[in-house]
Amino acid sequence: MGRNRYPLNALRAFEAAARHLSYVGAAGELHVTPAAVSHQVKVLEDYLGSLMFKRQPRGLLLTDAGQRFAQALHAVFDDLDGAIERARSSEERGPLNISVAPAFASKWLVPRLERLETACEDLDLRLSAGLELVDFRSSSFDAAVRLGKGRYDGLESVLLFDEEVTPLCSPRLCETPLTPERLAGLRLLHDDSMLYDPDAPTWQSWLAVAGLDAVLAEKGTHFNHPDLALQAAMDGQGIVLGRLRLASDDLAAGRLIAPFDLKLPLGSSFFLVYPKAAAADRRIAHFKTWLLRELAALNEASR
Repeated sequence: MGRNRYPLNALRAFEAAARHLSYVGAAGELHVTPAAVSHQVKVLEDYLGSLMFKRQPRGLLLTDAGQRFAQALHAVFDDLDGAIERARSSEERGPLNISVAPAFASKWLVPRLERLETACEDLDLRLSAGLELVDFRSSSFDAAVRLGKGRYDGLESVLLFDEEVTPLCSPRLCETPLTPERLAGLRLLHDDSMLYDPDAPTWQSWLAVAGLDAVLAEKGTHFNHPDLALQAAMDGQGIVLGRLRLASDDLAAGRLIAPFDLKLPLGSSFFLVYPKAAAADRRIAHFKTWLLRELAALNEASR
């Protein structure tokens, strides 16, 4: 017997819209326009003969029928995700494709790859640096390392480390104790990559907590990547409000120093994320175990 010819695009659009309660949110996930999502939901409503949403001025509200159907459809898609991941995991001898935030890759992961290769000889790693969020259902990535809050629907989220910021500079700029007066005479280097989070510390907020309101927080050079800002600080071009964990190797090697004790939490942390259905993937498990072991050793060494 053949199966019914279900409107699969309409089902996918409705499932996404039901999770987001928004055509706009669903459109962003599916990489289509909100109008296309709305059209597909209308196709599904005509197919089922029942309204799925009540349109509200500020968004969508599921009808009773829509709520029941969405719950059933979520389960179907979860089962499908699991089947796909199990099929993928049968090829666990293939490469492990990891999407990594660029600064984490350059400042933390890449310098340690030789140790990873020694610990996991059979692991064939493929790294891709990028800031875009990964859709594991439509990409070839197996896992990702991201800076955020750790709340990702349908994904396992493993905390790697929290992050703090504090002024960092070349030892050449701090041959004598760095006083507030000398700080006012240095070029401030700004890591603008933190501006995605309105609660992230800035030079202005750090100076306010330090009681150094007389220092002009807006002056200086701005960078859109933290590794660029850290490199400028190492080159003696100024003092950066830098991320301590990303700069850990530079601090340990004496390329940077932290002249002040005051540290502020970034508010975001680095996480290893991957689909829940891939939790049994031995490649991901080995990579996760190695990451956590490296971080534990780093924490122990910094005490």
